Amino acid sequence: MTRVLVVAYYYPPRGGAGTQRFAKFCRYLPEFGLQPVVLTSGVVASDRNAPHDDPTLSGGQDGAQPVVERVDDPGRGSTKRRLMRSLRFFLDQDEWADAAADHAVRLVRQYEPEAVITTLSPFACYRIGLRLKREFDLPWLVDLRDPWSLDGWRRYRSFLHARSDLGHMRRALTTADCVIANVPEAAREFEALGAPRDRTVVIPNGYDEPDFATVDPSPFAADGSDDYYRIVHMGTFHPVDAPPGFTTNRLLLQRHRQIAPLGRTGNYLLHAAARLRTEDTTAFARLRIELFGNVDESHRRLIDELDLSDTVVLHGYVSHRETIAALCGADAVFVPLHDVPANERALVVPGKLYEALASERPVLAALPPGDGADLVRGFHAGIVVPPTDTAALARAMRRLIVDGAGGVTRARLGAFTRRHLTGLLATAIDATIRRASAIAVESPWVASGVQKSP
Repeated sequence: MTRVLVVAYYYPPRGGAGTQRFAKFCRYLPEFGLQPVVLTSGVVASDRNAPHDDPTLSGGQDGAQPVVERVDDPGRGSTKRRLMRSLRFFLDQDEWADAAADHAVRLVRQYEPEAVITTLSPFACYRIGLRLKREFDLPWLVDLRDPWSLDGWRRYRSFLHARSDLGHMRRALTTADCVIANVPEAAREFEALGAPRDRTVVIPNGYDEPDFATVDPSPFAADGSDDYYRIVHMGTFHPVDAPPGFTTNRLLLQRHRQIAPLGRTGNYLLHAAARLRTEDTTAFARLRIELFGNVDESHRRLIDELDLSDTVVLHGYVSHRETIAALCGADAVFVPLHDVPANERALVVPGKLYEALASERPVLAALPPGDGADLVRGFHAGIVVPPTDTAALARAMRRLIVDGAGGVTRARLGAFTRRHLTGLLATAIDATIRRASAIAVESPWVASGVQKSP
C-alpha cells in the first residue's frame, strides 16, 4: 500500500467544519490503495475555528486507524517569527508550522511516503509541503479548503501586508505539483494567479453516505402534536455586530476581495421572520427556527430585540452525528453566505450545503451567484435568495410554509459522496506520484450535469 503524508492541522477528535474534509478522506483512502500518515496539531491553547472536540468524527473504515502524529503548539516561536508577528507579517499558526515541518522531516525518513498533501488553512502549512518537496523531491499536493488571499474575510493592515500574503499564495500555487480547489470558481481564480491549468483539480467537501444511512431523526423531528414548520441551521454564525453593506479598502485595512459579511450571520433570517409576522400572521405562527451550533450574544440580543424568543430555539453545539439527525428531522434547511459585488461570483460553497442537500429537505439558500447557488438551482433542491435581501427571504419562508417543497434525492448526489470524492483525490495523488504531465479529474459539477465541461 502506498503511503501518503497528510498535513492537516484540524483533525479528530477536534470538531468543526475544517476537520471533516480530511477526516473523511483518510477514512476512505485505504480503499484506493493509499495509506495516510497524518501530521496534525496536538494541544492548542485556544482556537476559535474549532472550539469543541467531536469524537464522532474519529475512526477509520471498519475501525482501522491511520497513523496519527501530533505536534503541540510551541508557543512564542523563534525570534524571527516574533519579529514578523510584531510587524503583522504573518500567515496563521506560523510557529506551529515551523515545529511541524521538523517533525514532518522525521516522518518522511521513518515512513518513506511517496507524496505529501498539505490542506490549508492554516495557510502557513504550505511551507511544510514546500520544504519536503525541496529536501526530498517529494511530490506535493496543496489542498485549499478556502481561497486564501482571495477570501474577503481575510483582512490586512496595509497594501504591503496584502501583497505579502498574496505572494505566499502565488508561491504555493506555482510550486506545488498539484493544486486542489474546493469549488470550480476558486479553481479558475487560482489558475489566473499562476496555478497550472492541467494540474489544478476540483474536489469539494461533499457528504458521507453512512452518516445518513443510520441516522435517527426522531429526537429532533416534530412529534405530530404541533403544526410547526421547522427551519434548521447548523454551524456557527458570525456575529451580527458587523455593519451592513460591503466592505471597502482603507489605508490601514485592505482586502483582495470585498464582501457583505452580515450575510453570513443570522441577521437577515431573524429580520425576515419578524417581517413575516407583520405580513402573514398565520404563516408566522407555524414558523420555528432551530439553530444548532455556537450562537454568540449578539444573536441572543437580536432575538430579544425582535421579540422572537418563542420562535427561535437555540440548541448550542452538538456532535456531527446529532447535526445530521437534526437536518433529516427538519422541514427545511437554511444555508447562508456573505454577499459579493455585482458581476462577481462567490469563491466558496458553504460546507454545510452538501449535507443540507443530502438531508433531502428543501434548502432555503441565502447565497450569492456562485457554485453553491448553481447546485441548489441545478438540482431543483430549494429556493435561492440574495444573502442580504430580507424581503426576499421572508417571501421564501412564507412560500415554504404555505406551499411546501421537496429537496433533491441522495440518488442524484452520487458525484458528491465522500467515497467518490476520495476516489478523485486518489486519482490526483497517483498522477502526482507518477509525475504525469496532466492530472485529469472530472469536476462533480460537470459529472452531475449542473455545469458544462469547460
